[in-house]
Amino acid sequence: MSNTAFRGFGGVQGTFIAEAILENVADFLNTEPYKVRELNFFHKDDLAHFGMNAGGDSVRRCWQMCLDRSDYFHRRTLVEEYNRANRWKKKGLAITPARFGISFLQSYMNQGGALVHIYRDGSVLISHGGSEMGQGLHTKVIQVMSMKDFYQPY
Repeated sequence: MSNTAFRGFGGVQGTFIAEAILENVADFLNTEPYKVRELNFFHKDDLAHFGMNAGGDSVRRCWQMCLDRSDYFHRRTLVEEYNRANRWKKKGLAITPARFGISFLQSYMNQGGALVHIYRDGSVLISHGGSEMGQGLHTKVIQVMSMKDFYQPY
């Protein structure tokens, strides 16, 4: 499940259109839609259109992990069996890879910062400039700051 807000300035609608196209291509080629999606993954050392490394190897590992952990193929078989047995009521199952980069063309804009106060009593106050809009940003900042080996002496 995505933890990001669905306010992507047309990103959600664009993704829907792209996925519909992939489904139609798979149907035309008489192949599985997930295979068409895999063919369109970035490869090692590929660059995104805004110049950042696309992380092709990690995309493939993540995709395979999602397929395995979700038991996708078994669940898809169950959906197909259900749909064959039920004339009027149908079920569906989809798996969609999505990659979202910050994609600012000016590299100085692709950064963030946080102000960290460590008080004498050991308590910590963290302030960051991010916008929490349902994606769990505050939780993620706290998790990073609480990592055992995060603080490295210089």
